[in-house]
Order: sequence, then C-alpha cells, then structure tokens
Amino acid sequence: MYTRITSFKVNAASLSALPAKVKEMSAGAKALPGIVDIYVSWRADGQGVVTSVYKDKPSADSATAQIAAIWGGLAGMLTAAPTTEAYDTVEHLVG
Repeated sequence: MYTRITSFKVNAASLSALPAKVKEMSAGAKALPGIVDIYVSWRADGQGVVTSVYKDKPSADSATAQIAAIWGGLAGMLTAAPTTEAYDTVEHLVG
C-alpha cells in the first residue's frame, strides 16, 4: 500500500460549510484509481488533514489530475494551497 497525507487550512468563515463539502467530494474520491480508504479530519481552528491510502504508488500517481479537480472544489475555502507528504510503507493495524 501507499499513503498520502495532505494538510490544509480552511478559513474561519467557511468552516461551517466544510462537512457538506466533504460529502460532495465523496463520489470523486471513491472513483480514484486504486483507492483503498480516505479519512478527512479537521479541528475547530480550520487546520485539517486528508489521509489517503492507495493500493500502490502507480495508482496514486495516476489519480493526480482527479485529485487536483477535487481540491479545486475547495479553493475558495482554503487559506493556502494544500501540502502533501507520501509514505511508501503502510501497515494496517485495526479494522
């Protein structure tokens, strides 16, 4: 498996709309090539992360254009561009 952790920050005025936006993103996220699971987490200050687990790195790499389109739907809500880190060793512990 392969994981990407993307950090983002939502401006305070848009924070109440974030749950609905995340639900809107769901269909596009489920259609990503090789996606295993995705979690979106955030705090009351607007700081958040998206944890995306893929079958493998080639799948994640092939999803780049679709991911950009999904993030584009949040552009007006974000204080800056999201930043992403990737991890090529993943161990599933629970579930």
